[in-house]
Amino acid sequence: MIVNHLKDCSNSMVIVLITPPPIDEEGRERFARNARKLPERTNEMAGVYAGYCVELAREMCIPCVNIWSKMQETEGWQKLYLSDGLHLTQEGNAVVHKEVVEALRNAGFKAEQMPYDFPHHSKIDGSCPEKAFQ
Repeated sequence: MIVNHLKDCSNSMVIVLITPPPIDEEGRERFARNARKLPERTNEMAGVYAGYCVELAREMCIPCVNIWSKMQETEGWQKLYLSDGLHLTQEGNAVVHKEVVEALRNAGFKAEQMPYDFPHHSKIDGSCPEKAFQ
């Protein structure tokens, strides 16, 4: 539904799905305010969700960045890429950036050549934003 809406917004827009990152359950328990025996998120379920993202992207013929799998290829990913078992570190964000840029390049785009589908934020008047979209 969201992907179809985005496709309807612009013919030139490149849509890239990004899977969730892996979850370090030990890290979640260590940093959780209300530590419980069962974490509120598990790596297994994040993997299931990631699988559905990959499958949906394939069905809709759009690129997908599988961060869940990519990060787990690196030994020690838990502490390297996740600050508290869930949120990305600087290194984790760098992986996402690298993979998204690669997906866009594979789709034939370079940042400096990409068209704007919407006005640049500097062209939007905060007191009357709708003017920029007319």
